[in-house]
Amino acid sequence: MKRKPVVIIGAGIGGLSTGILLAKKGITVKIFEKNKQVGGRTSAITYRNHILDNGFHIMPFYKKSAIYEVLKEVNITSRLKLAIVNDIAFYDGVGFHKYPKGIIDILQMSLIPFKSRLSLLKILLPMAFTDMDKTEDLDNIPLTEITKKLDQHSKQFFDAVCMLAFADTPDHISLGEFARTIIRANPFKGGTSEFAYPDMGGYDRISHVMADYIREAKSDIHLDKSIKKISISDGKVIGVILDDETFMETNCVVVSYPAYHAINQLFDDEIFDNEFIQKISRLDKTTSVVEVHFALSKKIDFRQVVFPVGKDYVSKGIFFISNITPSVSPPGEHLLIVGTPVKPEETDNPSRIKEIVTQMKQELSEIYPNFNSALLWERAMAWKLVEAVVKEPGLVWKNKMPHSVENVDGLFFVGDSTVSYGIGTDSAAHSSILAHPKIMNYLSK
Repeated sequence: MKRKPVVIIGAGIGGLSTGILLAKKGITVKIFEKNKQVGGRTSAITYRNHILDNGFHIMPFYKKSAIYEVLKEVNITSRLKLAIVNDIAFYDGVGFHKYPKGIIDILQMSLIPFKSRLSLLKILLPMAFTDMDKTEDLDNIPLTEITKKLDQHSKQFFDAVCMLAFADTPDHISLGEFARTIIRANPFKGGTSEFAYPDMGGYDRISHVMADYIREAKSDIHLDKSIKKISISDGKVIGVILDDETFMETNCVVVSYPAYHAINQLFDDEIFDNEFIQKISRLDKTTSVVEVHFALSKKIDFRQVVFPVGKDYVSKGIFFISNITPSVSPPGEHLLIVGTPVKPEETDNPSRIKEIVTQMKQELSEIYPNFNSALLWERAMAWKLVEAVVKEPGLVWKNKMPHSVENVDGLFFVGDSTVSYGIGTDSAAHSSILAHPKIMNYLSK
């Protein structure tokens, strides 16, 4: 009997990772993506000949990352040339300070006094050498339980680390999630603190490489095409209904966009009980940001990432994309993106956005005296509902949406809202790795 294709909803990192892992096993997949391009939240656009990311994205842990593990599994790492992101610094209003990549760097870190460095080591060393399993006991504890006891210099260190590692502030982060990040960066535990970004320009290049592999495997990716409903009968998946009301038969569906949206949108009311829906809906945590791309006529810094530290800075991260890879910009021009979290109501207020952009430009001109004379154009974006990279203490790792549910055979969930560790795209790929054996076990039956 010919096996029915596996339907995957969403062509972001989670859906595409699942797709290539299944395609490698000779399984036909059909991916449906509501947008006109792959990449999900990492999709990029071309504007005035610059490649602009939808926010700043980075591959943490480089060749130890879950994304790299997926690419390695299907032997396509050579298709994705990556640039290392390692020139990272703090700026404290006086000067630049090297971002620490290891224990020795912390001891030599000029941002904070020596006594504070020793206090940091007392906190970080036990974390770095603990076991992953033990970090689950810390998932309900806020990171601020540790940081609130520290001096202001040490708090600035945690603020910058959390912005780079989680794109968030310490008060939203679980101590367990932070500890897992420190472990994965520890070379003595087989980890690495290296970061990477596609050298070809645009973080969504990762998704395009995955999509090419899936198509080469004779599977399909349908863009600008939505799934309206997943049909369930007698506790089993029997098919999906497309946006044009066409019914497509399948006995296996993988949902790769936020599970808390999916369970409220894709199923008849009786499939999940209210208690389960309420539990999963708690994961619906979002943040709001203002991000501004600036194009310059000349290079104003050789660094790749700079974190202004101190409560007075609106600019929480300055990312020099063309210093990471010049392929994002036309010859002679340079691209950077500056971001800051904001209150949701601020994203609906044009005058407030203009005020934030003005403040960013003022800060950039103070840090870099040549900024104003080099500025060619700016493009501001305000995002009201951005998927939170981390949720909050108690809603991480194994407390997220499970990959499958007991009452429906053939239904699976992947992505960063499901059981996985890490953040963003790396979390989505890790989720696919964890879900893959479960999907294969079901298909083998």
